[in-house]
Amino acid sequence: MRIEQLVYSRGYRVNELGMLINPNKKEIGRVDMSWDIPYMVSSTRVEGKTKKFRVHRLHAFQKFGKKMYATGIVVRHLNGDSLDNSFENIAIGTHSDNMMDIPKDVRLAKAIHASSFSRKHDHDEVIKH
Repeated sequence: MRIEQLVYSRGYRVNELGMLINPNKKEIGRVDMSWDIPYMVSSTRVEGKTKKFRVHRLHAFQKFGKKMYATGIVVRHLNGDSLDNSFENIAIGTHSDNMMDIPKDVRLAKAIHASSFSRKHDHDEVIKH
């Protein structure tokens, strides 16, 4: 059983505003900065060990069920804000769809940065070779 399914079966829910609610009806969760993108997370005990789970993935499980586990499918934040787990901001789609959720100026900046690592060749040297 996947972590989202497990915590859902234990009574954890994400409300319309994107807040995680525990089985005692208390808002919980924290921001985790250990990934390259910050996410709202919480944790639960599984077989004596603490397991962390991401709130947006639980919300996607609530909305879409097991469809979110299909090959090639990712959970998306439609407005590009990884901390906004509100109902209308969570969707599923392809990695390409997810990249298009990033604002155009940010995508362009990332592309320019990535291309700065590409090796530049001297045109005349390539022709001579």
